[in-house]
Amino acid sequence: MADKKSVQTTNNPPPSTTESVALTELESLRHLVFGAAKSDIEERISALEQHTDDSFKKIQLAIEKNTQSIQTAMRDGLNQLEDKLAIADQGQDAKAAELNSYADKISSELEMAEANSKQENDDLHERLDKEIQTLTVKFTEQLNQALEKLTQMSSELNSSKTDRKTLAKLLATVASDLATDEGE
Repeated sequence: MADKKSVQTTNNPPPSTTESVALTELESLRHLVFGAAKSDIEERISALEQHTDDSFKKIQLAIEKNTQSIQTAMRDGLNQLEDKLAIADQGQDAKAAELNSYADKISSELEMAEANSKQENDDLHERLDKEIQTLTVKFTEQLNQALEKLTQMSSELNSSKTDRKTLAKLLATVASDLATDEGE
């Protein structure tokens, strides 16, 4: 109705005094008939609006509080995870350093063992070569001595024409001397 009134006032020339009195009376009657209900509805709308605003504010505060507590919990959790990761990293670094140290120690021990082994092998080869050379010289001398004795005996036998028994004894003696020399 208020819309019709505003439409009438914009389209029509200003009302005369009698019309304005009629409108005022009409408004008074409306106010008498609908005034209490209108006021009640306006109060309810205002109360509902206030209640809605209060509820929204409470909800907003609760959401902000929950958001802050979630952020705090997440921050604390992340800090704890960072601490755990730092501790794990330190542990891994310590283990890696320990393994590297152990590997270096083993490598150095292997190099020392290899050097010692090579030196021992060289010494053993040198000793064996000397021993072989000494034995070769010794056996060559003994062989030459035995050959000389054999030749001497053979020439003595040929010259003295002794019997075979003497020759067998002589050969047995030479063989015995050779056997005892080899045993030494």
